[in-house]
Amino acid sequence: MPRYMIQIRYSADAVKAMVAKPSNRKNAARQVTKQLGGKLVDAYFTFGDWDAVVIADLKKDTDAMASALAVGAAGAGSTKVTVLHSMDEATEAMAKAGKLKYRPPQG
Repeated sequence: MPRYMIQIRYSADAVKAMVAKPSNRKNAARQVTKQLGGKLVDAYFTFGDWDAVVIADLKKDTDAMASALAVGAAGAGSTKVTVLHSMDEATEAMAKAGKLKYRPPQG
């Protein structure tokens, strides 16, 4: 099952709600992932441009997109989805790339 990183930037209203009534947002991520037939790997709050990161195993790209759209549609904030590839997959891609003949654009 493909693995995805879903980054969340919470809206001001969502932050106000979490501060007013603290709750473990990992449970919400687990519920959404489960509804899509996937598995939550873990969830974190972060510093920087994104407020939270969810790592989930989902069946396909459209499931990851659906989870991101659900967050946005609920008004919780904006999201960014990244497909994650294992080191074995990356090594396989490197080996394939080494066999390809490619010529860059010439000026």
